[in-house]
Amino acid sequence: MHYAKRKRGTMEIMLEILKSCEDQCGITKVIYGAGVNYLVAQKYVDQLVKIGALNVKTDGERKYYVITEKGKILKGHIEQFLKLRQDLDEVRSKVIELLRQ
Repeated sequence: MHYAKRKRGTMEIMLEILKSCEDQCGITKVIYGAGVNYLVAQKYVDQLVKIGALNVKTDGERKYYVITEKGKILKGHIEQFLKLRQDLDEVRSKVIELLRQ
């Protein structure tokens, strides 16, 4: 059996990070929630902070990330985009199957 594996793109990773930060979270929760290493997690978290989708809170030495209202809207749009892309991929597969008959 052959399973098609597709690398996750920016949208999927950002979505998982935003989901991880629905409650405040540290970088470790981001790493486990998104399934990425520290450097990748930090890269995306920095981008999300820069655009205002995440806020940084500090508690002594520890940094926490919290999703903002803009982040919640972005999360919804990414979910919608990924669903549409999945639907298009399914329709594409059906068209290809019909053309092969």
